[in-house]
Amino acid sequence: MIVRWILGFLIVTAGLASAAPSTAAEATVPQGHSEDPALRARLDDIDRRAGEVRDLTAQFEQQKFTALLKKPLVSSGRVRMKGSVVRWDTEAPEPAVLHSDGREIRMFYPRQRVVEVYPIVKRITDLAASPLPRLAALREHFRIERAERNAEPVRGAGEQSKTDRVSLRLTPTDPFLKEHVDQVLVVLDAAAACVVSVEVDDADGDRTLIRFSDVKLNAGMKDADVALAVPPGTKESRPLEGVQGDPPDAPRGQGAKDRAARVHTK
Repeated sequence: MIVRWILGFLIVTAGLASAAPSTAAEATVPQGHSEDPALRARLDDIDRRAGEVRDLTAQFEQQKFTALLKKPLVSSGRVRMKGSVVRWDTEAPEPAVLHSDGREIRMFYPRQRVVEVYPIVKRITDLAASPLPRLAALREHFRIERAERNAEPVRGAGEQSKTDRVSLRLTPTDPFLKEHVDQVLVVLDAAAACVVSVEVDDADGDRTLIRFSDVKLNAGMKDADVALAVPPGTKESRPLEGVQGDPPDAPRGQGAKDRAARVHTK
C-alpha cells in the first residue's frame, strides 16, 4: 500500500539525525505515555546536541526483507539533508533519486526519464516537517523504550565503534500508524547525536533495514547539493491521483499499468 511505503520513508528519515532543535518543554512525554526517566534524560541530551545539526551527509545500505523472496533486496547510495530538504541518491543496483521537501516525495528514475510525485500523508506532517524532526514529534506518535541488545538492528557493522550506542524500540501509539507499522528499531551514536541504523517492521510482516556509515555533520552543504533538477523531457506522474499502488522497491520506472493515463511530459 502506498501509504505504508511513505510512512516507512518518513520514519527512517525521522530517525536519521535523532531530532531537530527543540526546547525541553517541547520534548515532554504526552500524557499516558510512560518513559524510563534515565532514558528520557539521555534522549533529551542527544536532542539538544542534534539541534545544532544544520546539514548531514552519509552513505547508506538498505535491505528489504519480504516473505515473497528468499534473499533481501539490497540497495546502496548516499543521503544528504539540509534544512527541510532530504535527498536519497541510490547508486546500486540502479540509479534513482528520492527527494522530499516535507510536503511531497519525488521519485526520479534517470534511465527511464520518469519522476513520480507522492503527497505526504497529512496525519503525520509533523514527522515530515523537517528531515531532523523534533523529539517531541516522535514522542507524540510512538512509545519510546530501550531495546534489548539482541534486538539491535546492527548486524556486522564492522569498523564503527559500539562504545556509546543507544538502542531504541519505537512502538506506534497513533491509531493511524498502528495500521501500517508494528515497530521501529533505532540505534543511535550518542556521542555524535546521529543514527547508526533504522529498522522498520511493517504490519504485513515485511522489514526494511538501513545502515548508515561515513556520517558527516555540518559540512557546509549548499541548497544546490540537495536540489532535484530533472532534465527536459522527463515524464511526471502522480500515481495517487489514479489507482492506488505501491511505488517500485527498485528503480524500474514502472508502476501500476493504469499510471500511463496520468503521465505527462514536463
